[in-house]
Amino acid sequence: MPKTSAIFARIRHRINATSVQGALRGVFGERLPKQWRGKMCFAEAGRQLDGVPLVRRPHAVVFVHGSADTELGWQSRPGELDFGKQLLLDFGVEPLYVRYNSGLAIHENGAELSRLLLQLTQKNKSLRRLTLIGHSMGGLVIHSAVFDAQARGLPWAKKVKQVFLLGTPHAGAPLAKLAEKTEQLLQFIPNPITLIGASVIGIRSQGLKDLSKGQKGISVNDPLLLPHADYTFVAGGLAAKPHGFLNRLIGDGMVRHASALPAQQSESSAWKNLLGRLARRRQVRVEILPRVGHLALRHSPAVYRILAARWR
Repeated sequence: MPKTSAIFARIRHRINATSVQGALRGVFGERLPKQWRGKMCFAEAGRQLDGVPLVRRPHAVVFVHGSADTELGWQSRPGELDFGKQLLLDFGVEPLYVRYNSGLAIHENGAELSRLLLQLTQKNKSLRRLTLIGHSMGGLVIHSAVFDAQARGLPWAKKVKQVFLLGTPHAGAPLAKLAEKTEQLLQFIPNPITLIGASVIGIRSQGLKDLSKGQKGISVNDPLLLPHADYTFVAGGLAAKPHGFLNRLIGDGMVRHASALPAQQSESSAWKNLLGRLARRRQVRVEILPRVGHLALRHSPAVYRILAARWR
């Protein structure tokens, strides 16, 4: 049995002012007073950085957290693997962490991430390569930022060579969908109690409402994906068999495989993919990891092996 002091130390590590703030923003988002909403920024270890950091290496990896989370979600706890520190140690890649109000609309956060990455590349002229890693909603924010960059012709997108999407709900998250359907159902029942319940559920943030829809799915040939970058979609699973019924049904406990992974390509698109590889165009890889839950995707050694393999 772990000592009481060790248990309290873990609780203090998981529950602090920064993590509580991230949770409140995720749930209430735009409904919070303006001074509490926060602004997307670079942060590390619970501390918001002043402006854009100076990058000392030609390759940086940017971590984008999920809903109701902060950059602390990527930081290692005792016995857990810290992707950023390990990538710096193994490959000399500089880790950067983004903090944002996950309760705001995904397209708003996408535009802010695009702005932040533009500032990063403008300040660091020697930065030649960017890798983006998004967990859960963070992957949707990355897609939105890429869309913003492509629509406005922003140069930072050309530096992105790899994108990793860990448990990203492209077709929506089941719990967010359940909240949406429950709200709709209660609104149709002519009862003051049910109407109050619908109003309470309706208070949830726009970010959570967006999470119920995701992007209505994604395919390997989706024009939203950068043509010159390699994409890796990672889906977790609670059961031991990667393609077993239980994993297909509930996925990592929060996101189903059908939502986390792109739609299968047809035979003709497979030929296009082969020609794309010969032309050094985008490659799309799919990884399914059994016995890795949704939150564990941020620290799993199995996920890190996938990251490391792509660098090698």
